[in-house]
Amino acid sequence: MSENGKPAAHTPRKDSDVWHGLKDHLDCVAAKARHNAAKFGAGELGYYAGLWHDLGKYNPEFQKYLELCEIASRLGGAEPRDRVPHAIYGAKLAAEKFEPLALLIAGHHTGLQTITKLENNLIDRADNSIYQIILQKASEESIDLEIGVNASQQLESLVRDEYSYDLLLRLLFSSLVDADFLDTEEHFDPEAARNRGSHIKMTELWEILRASQQQLICKARESPSPVNQVREEVYEACVAASTQEMGLFRLAVPTGGGKTRSGLAFALAHAVKYDLDRVIIAVPYTSIIEQTVDVYRNIFGDAAVLEHHSAVKPDDSNEEDARSRQAQARLATQNWDAPLIVTTTVQLFESLFANRTSRCRKLHNIVKSVIILDEVQTLPVSLLDPIISVLNELCKQYQVSVVLCTATQPALEGKTPYLSGFPTGTVRDIISATIAKQQFSVLSRVNYTVPSDEWSWARLAEDVRQYDQALVILNTRKDALAILNEISSSDEEHIYHLSTLLCGQHRREVLKQVRDRLKNNQPCLLISTQVVEAGVDLDFPVVYRAIGPLDRIVQAAGRCNREGRGSEKGKVIIFRPQEGKIPNGEYRKAFEETNILLNRENLNWDDPTIFEDYFRRLYQGLDTDAKEVQKYRQVFDFPEVSQRFKLIPDDTTPVLIGYDDRARELISSIRRFGLRSGTMKMLQPYLVSLRNHDYKVTEELRELLAPGVWLWQGNYDDVRGIAIGNAAIVRDPADLIF
Repeated sequence: MSENGKPAAHTPRKDSDVWHGLKDHLDCVAAKARHNAAKFGAGELGYYAGLWHDLGKYNPEFQKYLELCEIASRLGGAEPRDRVPHAIYGAKLAAEKFEPLALLIAGHHTGLQTITKLENNLIDRADNSIYQIILQKASEESIDLEIGVNASQQLESLVRDEYSYDLLLRLLFSSLVDADFLDTEEHFDPEAARNRGSHIKMTELWEILRASQQQLICKARESPSPVNQVREEVYEACVAASTQEMGLFRLAVPTGGGKTRSGLAFALAHAVKYDLDRVIIAVPYTSIIEQTVDVYRNIFGDAAVLEHHSAVKPDDSNEEDARSRQAQARLATQNWDAPLIVTTTVQLFESLFANRTSRCRKLHNIVKSVIILDEVQTLPVSLLDPIISVLNELCKQYQVSVVLCTATQPALEGKTPYLSGFPTGTVRDIISATIAKQQFSVLSRVNYTVPSDEWSWARLAEDVRQYDQALVILNTRKDALAILNEISSSDEEHIYHLSTLLCGQHRREVLKQVRDRLKNNQPCLLISTQVVEAGVDLDFPVVYRAIGPLDRIVQAAGRCNREGRGSEKGKVIIFRPQEGKIPNGEYRKAFEETNILLNRENLNWDDPTIFEDYFRRLYQGLDTDAKEVQKYRQVFDFPEVSQRFKLIPDDTTPVLIGYDDRARELISSIRRFGLRSGTMKMLQPYLVSLRNHDYKVTEELRELLAPGVWLWQGNYDDVRGIAIGNAAIVRDPADLIF
């Protein structure tokens, strides 16, 4: 109970004696939730979710609990052990007055649950006598306990089937949770509240990019080349297409065609045209996200770009403005309240199908945005049905435009027996198929060779040794280590290795060293897994690629003669390993379909339309909803959907590598002070994921540093990374990030 005898929502913060009044909290959260939900035509629904979410705090027992908490805080004692449930009573009112809000209110702390669990909790945990007291107390403070007349109309306008209902509930939940967090934060941490929000407008970003691009074009015209000509054409096409109506777009650009800048140009110009709030760029790999962020920060500066993924490197600067930027960015990652966000496909999609408050909080800020899905072909086939379903609904109902961006476009349009794709005719080409085909032909910078016989590792090593600079890409980490051992000599200065056996910081350093050697025309052999294929800016004269999925082969070719500077075309050799294994599942099926295509005569590698037939054949042999996510969305089983929708299988455990001074400082800090808030994020660049088998057989090589944090005590090689002896991993876990 607050000092004026009125019911309270929260105790005073430590440096104050001001209680957070319950009525003020309910009114403020209702207003914020209404504002959040009004963007998608559900303001009334958001308002009542906010108004009723903490009704249970009118319970006199809850008020006594707050008083005990305040006394404990003042005297330095322990908080009361027994908490008093409160969300269930707001949910009970919602279940009586407007049922769709009940799930949201019941889960605003613990997450979205099943309808069955809610019904059971209403029976088991909602005491009717207490409920009546709560209603009386709320009425005395003039809390509106009757739903507005517009609520049903708003619901009906947004719901057509179970899937649209599922997404609406998630967006409303996000609107409520974020409103509750923000109002509570204003009470407990007003400084953090003041740090929120961005002062950069979309129009400013667009003008900055346009000016930067004009400078780039003028400079490129001084030294004309086919690459520069195509890049200019792509940029102009993207700007021209930005005035089209919102919806689904496809951007097929040959490797090196400037899609990073041009795709953003489309998105920013489109956002300005339709008064959208933000642009979200989702990419699959750490190697791409860092590269993309660097490009955008060079254009806009550090403050304009929100980088949201687990491997973000901390800024060691001690300057006050740097700390302020970090604080603002940290807050913005919670709810994506920023105009330009670079994140991962894992973060984007697992949030859209999550049930926990922390992951769902950002969802309402996806409304009124442009989403660029970079390297869209990397989306797992086993989850395509739910992914396409939610993207289609966002475009239909929530003022979202989606750009499917890659040189190797998957066949995601049209409803077939094996894939419920985007409706036929709804995906528009930013660059027409005819012009795209011409551009792919103009930027044909490599010749493909496919030897008919199988190659041993010794044969491959012998062939590679004839070149000073070459990239060799294998299908598995075990294969990469095998050829690395075969090709290595006493002088290994110019031989490098990239795979997920290396921690993220190590991979960054290897990429920098490789780029420097290529730039300076020094000898450089890079043995890698698929981590370098999609979007990584490397430019080798020769690339060897073990036969694998067709799109992976073409992406690998994008690392060869990338800038077209050589007088001759680059060489891409697609070899069939005599040894090694092909990963099972989607990868093996893609390998088999590629084998069929490679046996055809006159395969035109520079024709982007070859991927349509390839992907359609691939989808026919795989389940595009293998985890039955759509089945559980239909019955609103939010926890089960969250559990089943995983872009990365839960079959790996990370171990921490004491790789450099920064890593060792973090390890020392954990030993002294334990695992502090935010430390896990700083550890991410120093983690290597072990598959379950490798994790189990290396128990004696690990130390439990903190709950859930295992320190690797075994060998970590400067070239090969983590060493597991004969238990080397056969199949890479996807190199995606959170």
